[in-house]
Formats: sequence, structure tokens, C-alpha cells
Amino acid sequence: MRHAIFQSVLFVATAAFLTGTLVACSAPAQPSNTVKVTGADDKGSVTLNVGDTLQVTLQGNPTTGYQWEVSSVDTSILKMSGEPQFTPASPAVGSGGNVVFLFDAIAAGQTKLEIIYHRPFEQNVPPVQTFTLSVTVK
Repeated sequence: MRHAIFQSVLFVATAAFLTGTLVACSAPAQPSNTVKVTGADDKGSVTLNVGDTLQVTLQGNPTTGYQWEVSSVDTSILKMSGEPQFTPASPAVGSGGNVVFLFDAIAAGQTKLEIIYHRPFEQNVPPVQTFTLSVTVK
């Protein structure tokens, strides 16, 4: 009987010790940050930390056939999260609005982010607008 009680106490003490060790060894999570840029930041630069989100908001109107499309980025540093989202400026049919891109900073390094505004179905036609941002991830 005494042996069984000793084993139970030893088991509980060991479990408590291991739980405390795991909690103490886990690093506190760094809060992620969202850095927001717009078309006004074209040709600018931003610095992010790994785990941060970059939000790029650009004016557009997909009803005209034009769309924003990422044309250059190092995806080992900055990875697009989901598809760009369009929010119309008004409920009127054919109205323009904002296109929002989200990118996750996944590794340290530097990359040029380039997003072009064009009609993808038009061949050999330069984009009507280009947004460029120099991104450093620490």
C-alpha cells in the first residue's frame, strides 16, 4: 500500500515538473504586426519582422478589365496570403474601389515587390500602372 502511494506521489511530482519545464522553455510568442501601405507609397520601402503582415491597398476597377497582379517578389521572403480582395467605393454597378493584397513575412531578407495594373488578356501591352516597394524582413 505504501509503495502504491509513493508511486502515485512520484508520478504526480514528475508530471508537474515536466509541465513546468515545457512551459518555461517555450519562447513567448512575438505579436504579429500589420504594416499598411497604399499607392501613395509607390517606390518606397518598408521594414518588417518575420511573422508580420504587409497590407497593400491600391485603387482599381476590375469592371474595366484591368486588374492588379503581382509581377515580382521573392516568395521565400514574402508570401501572398490568399487572393487580392476588391471592395467597391460605392454600390453603383461598375464603380471603382480598392484592391487589397496581404503578404506574410516568412523569412529574413530583402525583396522588391512589384504589382502591375493591366489587362491580362492584352498581349505585348505594357501595364498602365506599376506599384513598386522595397521590402526588408528582419
